[in-house]
Amino acid sequence: MDQKLTVGVVAKRAGIRPSAVRFYERQGLVASHRLANGYRVYGQEALGALRFINRGKALGFSLNEIRDILEVRRSGKAPCGCVAKMIERNLTVIDQRIAELSALRRQLRALNKGQPRARRAEIICPIIESEGNQKGDGPRRRSEPAE
Repeated sequence: MDQKLTVGVVAKRAGIRPSAVRFYERQGLVASHRLANGYRVYGQEALGALRFINRGKALGFSLNEIRDILEVRRSGKAPCGCVAKMIERNLTVIDQRIAELSALRRQLRALNKGQPRARRAEIICPIIESEGNQKGDGPRRRSEPAE
């Protein structure tokens, strides 16, 4: 018989918060059953899925990618082929980001070498406002919208 685990127990065993378990359930990544008293209970399959989700996130997989992997596995197929493709895509993104960050590091180091300090009221900081650092030069942070 499959052991039924409450949200607190399954969360503790998976190493996450109960709110995360509920979030993953709402996202369709894990399933629970309701007892007559309304409590959610989870089986060993849910615990395995939660551990897999944690490991996948730690490796940089998105929740959508993790969902796709779980769906392939639940259909009875081995997901290794699709995982290998996802890894290649993720490596390409990482390589691009490393190149952007390296360019940003070079730009920041160049800006920080012997720059004059602001003396005119209309200039906030000549290091940032210098000619070599005009809009469009260098990468933007991910959280910044493109203009």
